[in-house]
Amino acid sequence: MRTSRRSQRINILRVLFAFLLVGFVLLPFQQAVAIPFFSKLPAFSLYVQGDPQLQEKLTKELNELRKNSSALESYENLRDVAHYERGNLEKLLRAEGYYDATVRESVQGSEIIYQVIPGPQYLIKSLDIEMPANLRAGFPGLPISIGDPLQADEVLEGVQTITRYLNENACLLNVDVTYQATVIHQEAAARLVYRVAPSPEVLVGEVEILGATSVEEDYLRSKLNINPGDCFSRSKLDAAQLRLLRTNLISNVTHQISEPYNGLVDVIFIVQERNHRTITLGVGYTSDEGPGVSASWEHRNIFHRGEKLEVESKVNKVKQTLESKLTIPRFFRDKQRFTASVALTGEDVDSYSSKALTLKGLVSRKLSKHRTISGGAELKFSRVDEKVDGAVEDGDPDENYHLLAFPLGFKLNTTDKPLDARRGATTALEIKPYVDLKNNSTSFVKNILQLTAYKTALSARYEPTLALRIKAGAITGAPNLELPADERFYAGGGGSVRGYGYQELGPRIVEINEDGQESLSDAIGGRGLSEISIEGRFRFSETWGGVLFLDGGNAYENPRPNFSNLFWGAGFGVRYNTSFAPIRFDLAFPLDRRDGVDDHYQVYVSLGQAF
Repeated sequence: MRTSRRSQRINILRVLFAFLLVGFVLLPFQQAVAIPFFSKLPAFSLYVQGDPQLQEKLTKELNELRKNSSALESYENLRDVAHYERGNLEKLLRAEGYYDATVRESVQGSEIIYQVIPGPQYLIKSLDIEMPANLRAGFPGLPISIGDPLQADEVLEGVQTITRYLNENACLLNVDVTYQATVIHQEAAARLVYRVAPSPEVLVGEVEILGATSVEEDYLRSKLNINPGDCFSRSKLDAAQLRLLRTNLISNVTHQISEPYNGLVDVIFIVQERNHRTITLGVGYTSDEGPGVSASWEHRNIFHRGEKLEVESKVNKVKQTLESKLTIPRFFRDKQRFTASVALTGEDVDSYSSKALTLKGLVSRKLSKHRTISGGAELKFSRVDEKVDGAVEDGDPDENYHLLAFPLGFKLNTTDKPLDARRGATTALEIKPYVDLKNNSTSFVKNILQLTAYKTALSARYEPTLALRIKAGAITGAPNLELPADERFYAGGGGSVRGYGYQELGPRIVEINEDGQESLSDAIGGRGLSEISIEGRFRFSETWGGVLFLDGGNAYENPRPNFSNLFWGAGFGVRYNTSFAPIRFDLAFPLDRRDGVDDHYQVYVSLGQAF
């Protein structure tokens, strides 16, 4: 009965925390269309005669103007504010095609009332494009036509449409597109004319790159995608500059264009190389793993063609790693890279201790902007000693492994930032078949799928971000205890289920002592893994932020993940935002605390978001 009541209390806590988390995340969304209560500006009401849709649009746009207006802060009289904003409303109405609109403002107490009589919306009576006949022949058309409202956004979209077409299909030295709208008040109409300024058509002559000192010129030239004889296009020049910057070898790039000669222009790219070497030092702390330090050295141009060599070491009381990694871009093709690595690792946890040497080679290919596939080979020499009551048993030759693996991966990534994503999603799948070269009877396949998603309300108070992570894993091909202990799945810790100790969640063996009393061993790991995390992230200023989170997870002896049997942890955190990544401090509490196993809370300090 006591256990049942405790379970009920825990379930109530989970529900209450989930409601609090969702409430904190959704509250700013509900306030997004209203004037924030902390604003110094007075409240307002806006009424548009006969057009509720226009009324809603003008209200929203006036709110946006208030957020970005510094001029309004200097006004102390409500009538001055109203007069200023009446001018803004008149501009907004003209941008929508209402040239005969009337706006009246009045002040009632501490509120401003705007009354709008929009009048007729002006329509396009005639539409013309002044463009050379040879260029106009293949033009697909404008996004607006005769009879459409004269709206500023649509008119400007027409300018952009013509500009894009000329950049992609003509060789003009200069692309200059303007428009003229002539308003006819008597007819509530307008004549609209687009004009393309005269400019010679030219081809690319010589292409030079100046300023490169350590990066080989032909490597940079391969990034340009511009060759002598190509049709000249300024948009192609801009794209080439961007590709040079994305090599991470160039800090600044400009271009110069010669005067036309014989229908040609020479193009010169002037680059400035950035420092190719970086040394970083880091510290972190978690209450389950203790303090940790890291150090790394990176050379991004080791062989003068953008090859990157990284050496990194991380040390805490549980794990120690020393890894060297070489990355070769454009491996046999432009969107393909090769990564080779050597790693020494040591791990000492309650259930096992291990030492390993891992050699790995991986080829990754970018299928599109967001999709990447990878495949390769990995050879791992390891010794794994399992523990009983925290002590290593006598040496067993079967605990030495020579594992050969062939990892295959797929990743879909649409997030905006790797260490502090605010929008987008990721899907990462890895399939990793193993065979033990020392004992051919040991073979298994390790599969991991992880999904993340991020959604931010930029216009809401505190710019809340809702973040979600789901992870599932399964190992097939061998019984649980025949797998190397360091390859099994464990849950718990800062990158898993916060609130529980590192690798403290998962299957345990029931032990019976001489008195017949039962006790549980340390977590032995499993063949199945389930994890889920939800976070509400808030930005209180450019520097400071906060987080509410709820994590759930467990590992299972059976390889089938089970999301209905999870251990839950909850907590809150503080974020200090730097230009590189946020520094996080999280305090987490186990909601399914086990007496004698779990602490009352856990603390995590590190760089970057939890996921």
